[in-house]
Amino acid sequence: MSPPTLTTGELALQVLRQHAAAFLAHASQAGGDNDPEHVHQTRVATRRMRAAIRLFGDVLPPAAAGLNEELRWIAGQLGPMRDLDVQSRRLGEIATSLGLADALAPYTAWLEAERQRAMTAIAHAFASQRFLDLSQQLEELDAWTPDAETDRPALEEGPRRLRRAYRRLRKKANALEADSPATEFHKVRIRAKRLRYATEFFEALYAGPARRLVRRAVELQDLLGDHQDGIVSSQRIHEALQTAADGWSAETALALGRVVQWEVERGAELRQRFPATYREVKGAWKRLRRTL
Repeated sequence: MSPPTLTTGELALQVLRQHAAAFLAHASQAGGDNDPEHVHQTRVATRRMRAAIRLFGDVLPPAAAGLNEELRWIAGQLGPMRDLDVQSRRLGEIATSLGLADALAPYTAWLEAERQRAMTAIAHAFASQRFLDLSQQLEELDAWTPDAETDRPALEEGPRRLRRAYRRLRKKANALEADSPATEFHKVRIRAKRLRYATEFFEALYAGPARRLVRRAVELQDLLGDHQDGIVSSQRIHEALQTAADGWSAETALALGRVVQWEVERGAELRQRFPATYREVKGAWKRLRRTL
């Protein structure tokens, strides 16, 4: 169906079916495969489906609410392993740049043990009846139809939904300062991601301006993701030192202290870069707004 005749509900179902297919394809390998990419892609599909239900819930059938709850459950199963993969890769890069790979080996092993526990939890979740029921729900999306009473042409509804997503980002982002709490930066990251997903969903209707906004939102999301990963890195190190460091050498403890200091400095740099990156998002939004 061409964009001019597409309804909002039809667009929503297209999005859900596309990412349901991706979810099922990657999940079939993520449960028993140590390749982190399958876990990542399963999680990405989950997030996009949840974003679509949040954005289009008013034109979807009532079953969407229940599906969202199950997607939230599986996201909670996938999150720890994906986060540990990110932390392991980040630690490796920092250790190499600081020349601390040997000193950090005990902590690297600790992260790997945590990852294996997370992988086992995913395998158990994927073998559960709850996951089988979720997979069945996703396979039955072809039978869903939009709510006829609330459905409208996507070209009419797109501007309202995109403006709402941008306003929610702007409200949080405009209030950020360099010394704002880390939790506030994380909230802006979440809203940047939601704007990105909403714009991606409507991209076929608004072409170039939408693609430009998606690129700028990704840049902002990546910057804030780097910032959040640094916060989590320091938290993980603190947890390890509290629970597992009795047998570690003083050299390892000192090396971990250097990593934490590196994260503090990196975080400060990212906070200073935030205003310029956010300005690019605002500029891209203005260009898209003229086409709405």
